[in-house]
Amino acid sequence: MTCSDTRLDAETIAPGTGRTRNLCDTELLSKVHDLREQTESAGPNPRRVAAGRLNRTKRGEVSPEGKQRLREAALRSQLWTRSTGPRTAAGKARAARNGKKRQIGSRSVRELRAEMAGIMAEIASIRAVRLVLSRRA
Repeated sequence: MTCSDTRLDAETIAPGTGRTRNLCDTELLSKVHDLREQTESAGPNPRRVAAGRLNRTKRGEVSPEGKQRLREAALRSQLWTRSTGPRTAAGKARAARNGKKRQIGSRSVRELRAEMAGIMAEIASIRAVRLVLSRRA
């Protein structure tokens, strides 16, 4: 297969990059499809989901004996004892940003809930002070 000199404005593939690329027609379609999927879909990759379903139909369900063998293998290897997560400050900061790509808005639901809890605590303390002051008067 030979590549024709197909130039495509990258703004149509990935807005904001401002670059152009030479691609074969099949590569071009593949890149456009992949990049659009990455930018538009927030869910799992449908190709991977379909492949997983196909594999499950080929192999069938895991038998109780198979599940027991998997449990025993997990207990033998005990991978969770060696899983420590990021150790450097940069790694911890990167891990803290993991879910930021797909969130809607500038702050996550967890951050909003934490802020609301702080506000509700302030309101409760103000009410308590008002109650104390009203009893003194």
